[in-house]
Amino acid sequence: MATKISTVLYLKVGVVTTTKVGNQKRKELVSGIKKYPVSKSYLTKTGFSNDFQADLLHHGGENKALFLFSKLTYEKINLHFGNIFDMSNMAYFGENLILDEICEKDICIGDILNIGQTQVQITQPRQPCYKLSINTNQQEMTKFIFESGFTGFYAKVLKEGEIAKNDEVFLESRKNFNLTIEKLNQLILNPMIDENLTLEALNCKDLGYQFKNSLEKRYELGNKDEQFLAYHT
Repeated sequence: MATKISTVLYLKVGVVTTTKVGNQKRKELVSGIKKYPVSKSYLTKTGFSNDFQADLLHHGGENKALFLFSKLTYEKINLHFGNIFDMSNMAYFGENLILDEICEKDICIGDILNIGQTQVQITQPRQPCYKLSINTNQQEMTKFIFESGFTGFYAKVLKEGEIAKNDEVFLESRKNFNLTIEKLNQLILNPMIDENLTLEALNCKDLGYQFKNSLEKRYELGNKDEQFLAYHT
């Protein structure tokens, strides 16, 4: 029997926009990160029908069709940055949904959730990149989210349908009880804090291949791993 775990507080979609960037490394940001609240939207296998991404190599696609964020996580980030982010307006972190009551410690890889008319399955944590620093106008934001684990999480779509603001979120099933989003975010920082759990994650068929590839490289190279340098600055 499905259990109610949360409610959709905000639903956000957006188009690709271009933002001028005043630093030496990049002249502009072309991205779909600036999403805005709507009352409802139809979720397809590759995302909301009126939501768009610019970098399809790293964003969107069936494995990252839906990006979920937590009200609790928003509040933790806000506490660190002086309460400057209004979660009810533009998506500072590119989120599609903001949920109440649950956050990274409450969601596991492979969890199946019923939201509105849809059914989705959690695939991986968000892997933060430099766009978060640009979109929030906070130079340290990407590094802060990577190190804090306040990432949010992605899902793939098992059943298409409409999602609306205030829809209830139900946990239909869970099988990877050890692999919470919170723990995976700790492992990507240092896979050796729990090697057995790292190996469990690498052998988990439900873990998104993008995150799994990053974790495997981190595990194999240790301190020599420099995969995040380009995307964090």
